[in-house]
Amino acid sequence: MQSTREIKSRIRGVTNIQQITRAMEMVAANRLRKAEARLLEARHYTERMGHLLNYLASNFIGKTHYLLKEKEVKVIKLIVITSDKGLCGAYNANILQYVQKFIRENPNKEIQLTLMGRKGFLFFQKRNHPIEKYFPEGVEKLEQVDIIKFVDNLIKDFQKGTYQELHLFFTKFITMMKGTVTGVKLLPLEGKPEKAIRPDYIFEPSEEDIFNAMFPKYLENCIQHAIWESLTSEYAARRVAMIAASENAEEMISELTRSYNKARQEAITRELMEVVSGAEALRP
Repeated sequence: MQSTREIKSRIRGVTNIQQITRAMEMVAANRLRKAEARLLEARHYTERMGHLLNYLASNFIGKTHYLLKEKEVKVIKLIVITSDKGLCGAYNANILQYVQKFIRENPNKEIQLTLMGRKGFLFFQKRNHPIEKYFPEGVEKLEQVDIIKFVDNLIKDFQKGTYQELHLFFTKFITMMKGTVTGVKLLPLEGKPEKAIRPDYIFEPSEEDIFNAMFPKYLENCIQHAIWESLTSEYAARRVAMIAASENAEEMISELTRSYNKARQEAITRELMEVVSGAEALRP
């Protein structure tokens, strides 16, 4: 059995870790509250913009537009959003497994990876998978100007035929306890009919001009929204992980305290036995 000094040292160590996990849980809870409010405000805007764009594409533009035209797929570009930090449970593992599955399902296609998040970069770097682009500034620090420039290059490359499909992978926030890994095909646009928008709208200037002006903004919004979804899911996963870690630390402290009390009691009993035995030996 360990000595009381060793057990006491372990209790101090676990208590210090518990203080850190509780502090991290509080930080994650605060960030989650702000991120969730921002996300819920943005969701409706993103959905309505998507509905309008699909309506224009399906009813006016047709399949001849370069953003809608289906081509022979040789190169697929993937945008993958992970976290920059760990200690968030299975958040990163889930999305990376999902992306790996997609890559395995397309063995004859060239996959170009664009990574947002340090964890995704380290994962694919270790596996020697070619990485076309990585944002080293981090997901939280990505600014709108960076996304605008990135989207502009995406559209130009698609128009040139550098790649034929664009997919976006992120974790969609559902509740604090649940996030769903999501893959969205951004290019070419599907152009599915949208019944939610009335067909008697009058568009000025032409529908194609509106579509061309809206699409870059839509793509920017999709990526920005996916970042917000991912960050909210990350904060939720980290909060859940830190709550579990704090509870585990509490259980460990309880077990160590019992072991300490038992060891201390045995030491006291042993000392008493030694005193009694010494007294008995000195008795005439």
